[in-house]
Amino acid sequence: MSKVLKWLAVLSALGFPLALIGFRIGLYGFGTGFQILNYTFYLALIVLIAGLVVFVLHRRAKPASGRNAVIAVAISLIPIVGLGIQVYVARTVPAIHNISTDVLNPPGFDAIVAIRGDSANPLAYSIENGNLAELQQAAYPNIKTMNVSASVQDSFDKALGVAQSLGWEIVNINEDMGIIEATQTTTLWQFKDDIVIRVQADSETPNTTNVDLRSVSRVGRSDLGANAKRIQGFKDQFNR
Repeated sequence: MSKVLKWLAVLSALGFPLALIGFRIGLYGFGTGFQILNYTFYLALIVLIAGLVVFVLHRRAKPASGRNAVIAVAISLIPIVGLGIQVYVARTVPAIHNISTDVLNPPGFDAIVAIRGDSANPLAYSIENGNLAELQQAAYPNIKTMNVSASVQDSFDKALGVAQSLGWEIVNINEDMGIIEATQTTTLWQFKDDIVIRVQADSETPNTTNVDLRSVSRVGRSDLGANAKRIQGFKDQFNR
């Protein structure tokens, strides 16, 4: 029994790399990969509980079995802790993936629309059964329009330079519209998130330029805070 638990623990530890590699090489979509992670987590929990029971029952009568049970428990903790952290993060942020500094008039995408694909998340700044603007502002109150004391051209040039320095793939530069579109690919899962930067003169304040950003994930209901973090990173770099 304890040997079986040890092998099941190893299988649960391999769940994440199997889900990741299979998705990366195109064996299955993100939905299937996510299900593999779910099964991995539940399998690890079963191994953890069963391993503790076997250890308590066998630690004296069958020391070798008890040791194998301890090993199984230790291995099972790897996916439990790793995936548990992700679950915790997901529960601390709203299940949204569309973030904008301007929630009343979000910057619109242009060239990126054609390359996102039919299966990508909708670009409309809205959410079913809720108010996206309220959810975003409650979770990320610092994600707001940047009011810059500089010309539109200088602000546009600086915004482009910051986007490039962050390693974003520039897709479209339209100075007439004051629009910069870019894509960032995540390291592990290779998810593509799309960004649009809008630079325009402030109609109410002379010599002031408004810089707005919007970041949208192509897949997934929740971004685990990635889009807000991306925008905040841009703002921090821009304001240095």
